[in-house]
Amino acid sequence: MQRRAFLSSAAAYPFTPPPDTQFIKSICNVIFPDNMPLNDQFRLARNAGFEGLEIRPGLAFDMNLPIDQARRAADAARKHNIAIASLWVSGELDKNWLNHPDPAVRSKGVDTLHHAIDVAQSINCGALLIVPGRLGNGAKFLYGYQDSWDRITAELRKAVSHAESAKVCLTPENVSNKFLVSPIEMRAFIDQFQSPWLQAHFDIGNVMQFGYPQDWILTLGNRIKRVHVKDYKLATRTERGRAVDLLEGDVDFKDVMATLKKVGYRGFLSPEIGRDANDPDQLMKVSKALDKILSYA
Repeated sequence: MQRRAFLSSAAAYPFTPPPDTQFIKSICNVIFPDNMPLNDQFRLARNAGFEGLEIRPGLAFDMNLPIDQARRAADAARKHNIAIASLWVSGELDKNWLNHPDPAVRSKGVDTLHHAIDVAQSINCGALLIVPGRLGNGAKFLYGYQDSWDRITAELRKAVSHAESAKVCLTPENVSNKFLVSPIEMRAFIDQFQSPWLQAHFDIGNVMQFGYPQDWILTLGNRIKRVHVKDYKLATRTERGRAVDLLEGDVDFKDVMATLKKVGYRGFLSPEIGRDANDPDQLMKVSKALDKILSYA
C-alpha cells in the first residue's frame, strides 16, 4: 500500500503503516481555536506537514451529533488527505466517572463509551483517548485507589467487546489523575483485559514529574497504540516544574525515539500543545520541532 493511499484510508485500528513508515506525524487539535471549523483544522494541519489530527470534541465537533452528521468529519479528513489519529472521550467521561460510587453514574459513563465507539467507527478513527476517572480534585480526596481500580475495570469490560466489533481501540492515558501512576501499574491494568482492543495512550511529557518516558516505553512495549509528544522542564530550587515548548525542556528525545523504535512502536506521534493566540506561527514551529524529534529516529 502506498503512503498516500494509506493515509486516505483513515487508518482504522489495528493498522500497519507502509513498510517505509514507522512514525506518522500528527497533531492534537487543541492547538486550534475552539470555534474553528473542523474542515479548516484539517486543512491547516495538512498544510503544516501533519498527516494526522487528534480530535478533542468541542465546538468544532460535538460528540452528541447524530452518526450521519458525524461522518462529515471523515469526509473532511479524506478531502485533505489526513488521518483522524484518535478521538478524545475524556471530556465526556468527566461528567460520569467510571470510578464513581453511584452505579447509575458509572452506567452513564459506559453509555458514553459505547456512543463514542460508534462515533469513532463512523469517522474512521481507530482509537479513543480515555481518562476513566480521578481519585480526587486538587487536594480533596474522593475515591480510593482499589475501589477505582475495581470499578473502572468492571465498567471498561462492558465496552471492550463493542470496541472489538467496531475495531476501535480504547486507550487510557497517563495523566495527572493520581491513577495508574507507574508503568508497572499501567501494564498490569491493561493486561488484565487480555484484549488488543484496550491498550495504552502514552504521554511522554506527563511522566516527567515522577518517572522517565524511556522506562514507561520499555515497560509498556507493544501495548502503546498512540503517543502524545510533550516536553517538560523539571523543578529546581528556584523554579517550579512546568510544561514547555518542544525541545526546550528536559525530555531526552533522542533516547525516547530510540526506545520507541526498540519496542517496535509504529503509528501516530501527536504533540498536545494548547493554542497560543499571540503566536501566529505556532503551528509551523511545532511542526518543525516535531520534524527535529523525528530526525532522531
